[in-house]
Amino acid sequence: MKAFFSNVSPRRAVMDLWRVLGAPSEFRLIGFVLATMATGSIFWVMVGQEGRALPPPPKVIYFNSWRADRSDKEIIAGNIAAARQAREEAAEEERRAADIRHMYKVVGAATGLDTDAMDKKGKAERDAEQRAQAAHAKALLDRYLTKGAKVITDPAAAPSATP
Repeated sequence: MKAFFSNVSPRRAVMDLWRVLGAPSEFRLIGFVLATMATGSIFWVMVGQEGRALPPPPKVIYFNSWRADRSDKEIIAGNIAAARQAREEAAEEERRAADIRHMYKVVGAATGLDTDAMDKKGKAERDAEQRAQAAHAKALLDRYLTKGAKVITDPAAAPSATP
């Protein structure tokens, strides 16, 4: 074991380097410069790399906190206002989707596609999805609403929008 460590000792490595650098050779300087450049470029690339840092802290999302002493009328008014806003956003999204469908219909008609059949199929799919959502909402109301409780709806809402 002692013989192994004598061959890999730092003192022996420095002596070997000194002997190689001191040996007469016509390529000694060129070899030294190329070795130094290769080693230096490796270290230069390593220094330029960004290491992994700590992960960014989590985003904190704050929810509105409501007063505990709110009356039922205030709670209902807030829920109605939120429902109105949600319906307005859904209506705006539907208008944008209708505009996009119209543009696709124009492009399809210009290219010779049967846009009427595609439009009917799309309407059927959207109607089926709306019916499924309405059935899901009704099932949730039936599950969580106590028997005999009245569903409070927005008086300004369209009659088809209430469950």
